[in-house]
Amino acid sequence: MMKILIVSEYIAPLQAIASVRWTKIAKYIKITHPEAEITVLTNQKDFGASSKQKKDTLLEQDMKMFDNYWQVPQSRGLKIYEAAKRKNAKTVQDVQQKMFEREKDGIVTATKKELLMAVRDGKERIFFNQTMEYLKGKKLDFDVIISTYGPAWTHLVANKIKKRCPKAVWIADFRDPYAKETDSPFAFRRHNSFVRKHCNTADVVTRVVDTLYLNEPDNIEVETITNGYDPMEARPALMPECFDLVFTGTLYGEKTDLSVFFQVLKEMKTEGLLDEKTAHLIYAGGQSEAARAMAEKCGAAEFLIDRGMVSRQKAFELQQKAAILLQLGWNGARDQIMWTGKTYEYMMTGKPIAYAVTGNVPFSLPARNIQRLGGVCYEQCRHEETYLGLKEFIHEKYLEWKKSGNVTIHRDEEYVQQYSYEKIAEHVWKLIQERKCAKYERKTSEKN
Repeated sequence: MMKILIVSEYIAPLQAIASVRWTKIAKYIKITHPEAEITVLTNQKDFGASSKQKKDTLLEQDMKMFDNYWQVPQSRGLKIYEAAKRKNAKTVQDVQQKMFEREKDGIVTATKKELLMAVRDGKERIFFNQTMEYLKGKKLDFDVIISTYGPAWTHLVANKIKKRCPKAVWIADFRDPYAKETDSPFAFRRHNSFVRKHCNTADVVTRVVDTLYLNEPDNIEVETITNGYDPMEARPALMPECFDLVFTGTLYGEKTDLSVFFQVLKEMKTEGLLDEKTAHLIYAGGQSEAARAMAEKCGAAEFLIDRGMVSRQKAFELQQKAAILLQLGWNGARDQIMWTGKTYEYMMTGKPIAYAVTGNVPFSLPARNIQRLGGVCYEQCRHEETYLGLKEFIHEKYLEWKKSGNVTIHRDEEYVQQYSYEKIAEHVWKLIQERKCAKYERKTSEKN
């Protein structure tokens, strides 16, 4: 038996795209290697009617693959933190929004950002202490420890458990960079040294894309484990009733911008290339006001259909009926775009994808590889080069839909299949076995 501990805040049954990664990897490890005993360590969630946290019914079904599910209750300190956050919700929301904007901060905004990030970092420490208190009564004899950022408490806890289980293989996973371009200056300094200080005893550090910035020490081995899709969740593409451009996901201020799609629809209408009664841009997510502002900025509010926040199951249904699926991202020097969790969902739907990338670094991963998914990529920093291609792509699909009632897609299926979580889980299992063998060989060598 191999005992595996997964330390993650985002995991089943929490509805969040970040919850998919280790839920699905654990699922396929268990299916392929039933001798593995999987324990999840996470924070206790509030799924009450008034809570923003919701259950993902699809992910909830995968929880049967977990042998143990440990939930750390909220401490008094965290309850005070959450109460203060609710009381100052408007201020926190405004500062969070500015973290995604590119204009130079004034002194007041910069100070607010720094204070908010310092409080967040403090919260990580509070929860770390609470978790270690919770673990006092637990037997920690794991063969494998997997921790995943964000948030950062997961790695702080794993580092401590590793000291109590020195023979265990520790995989310190990063879905996102900890030190980000949007961090305040002092926060960036703190975050930039995190991997060197707190993951230096990990056997391997993993990241979702080769270019993810970690600032890791030279002695740490780094591997890439991408996100992916669950082939068991694949659904057949349905004929679009209308020519719907569908975006399901989160908007991160100016870093993700739907405006270019609204602009295309407006221009096509003005040029007589499209009937606004049959074409829509459907938005499903938690930033309805931002989506409407983008539409209104382009004078294209008539095209917007706002579905608000929906379940992942409902999002799948919207994707199935879409004519084109929309994806957003940004590409900067330290924060480079990759295929996101949403892109992988789109892959298994089998619909054309139109990708819009902001940022000042050209030739992003989507720009280089979108044709393999049967789609098109617009880059803001190459507007003159890529806008016409986006518009022609949407027009071509619109004409195809008007003629046949459907849209076609031609993509590299072999390329798509490498992102199946079934294959990704085997990669993780192989990584674990290799590190265990390396530990054994090193120990044998030291004895001799």
